[in-house]
Amino acid sequence: MKVKSLKWLRILHIMSAAIWFGGTICILAVALMCFSSSSEAAFLITAPLIPELYRRVILPAALFIILQGLIYGFFTNWGFIKHKWVTAKWIFTILLIPCIGAGAIGQMFSLIEKVKQSGYSSQVYEGNLFLVFIILQVLIMLLMISISALKPWKKKLPGEKI
Repeated sequence: MKVKSLKWLRILHIMSAAIWFGGTICILAVALMCFSSSSEAAFLITAPLIPELYRRVILPAALFIILQGLIYGFFTNWGFIKHKWVTAKWIFTILLIPCIGAGAIGQMFSLIEKVKQSGYSSQVYEGNLFLVFIILQVLIMLLMISISALKPWKKKLPGEKI
């Protein structure tokens, strides 16, 4: 891959990661508003925003960034397992899948339906599990961003100082 193309790929990768991470932070903020509300009506207005944010922001950004990771892996010298820090990012990407799908979105759809059927007060405690998955997702993403910036375990070139 040419140097100029690699720079554009890096810019897109950083922008995509910022959108994914920012969207996740927005979902955490909306979730905190949902579960701090004492009104069923307020919950049923704000809670459906979470799956919409996932569908319209998180999913496209996540798929785009995974595509970029594949391009990095196949068409650059970074590879997939050549560097430990790249391998770690792929492992964390795989760990994000249950946090997003079954953990967060699945829980929110289930919770919205339960609130519609049984009322808000009897189901709100289940929102804690949703918050755990969102916070876990934020922490994993922070770790991935740190790994990208710091590149721990990076192989040093001969004569390179720490």
